[in-house]
Amino acid sequence: MKKYLIVLLLSFTAMGAFAQAHKLTIYSSFDERYCVVQYPNYDKLYPDSIKTTIMIDYKEKYRVVFPNTLILRMNQDGWKLISVIVKPDTFNGSNGIGFLNSTTEYLMSKEILLDDAAMNLYLQNLNKLK
Repeated sequence: MKKYLIVLLLSFTAMGAFAQAHKLTIYSSFDERYCVVQYPNYDKLYPDSIKTTIMIDYKEKYRVVFPNTLILRMNQDGWKLISVIVKPDTFNGSNGIGFLNSTTEYLMSKEILLDDAAMNLYLQNLNKLK
């Protein structure tokens, strides 16, 4: 009985500690031509500790040049591919075939945990962006 009580107490303690963290989904995107990851307004929103761990220049750090390699590398860091957007560049209307060139943009997401202080700073910075 004592063993079950200790396990129950530890599980409640773990749930309480996890409940203090706020889960936030962040997004990034990159173009297949350049493989440079874009982080929208992250330099203005998050504290420095989050920026250094999240805002990685994959092209410089890992020498990534192909989109598939970049997706796999970001997946190792916890990012998930959520959308692929094909953007047409030019239209060949003379023969009615359609688009000559197109670029592909990839949208990635990642869930991060913020403590109370980081979440309050994030909300304050978000209000400043308005």
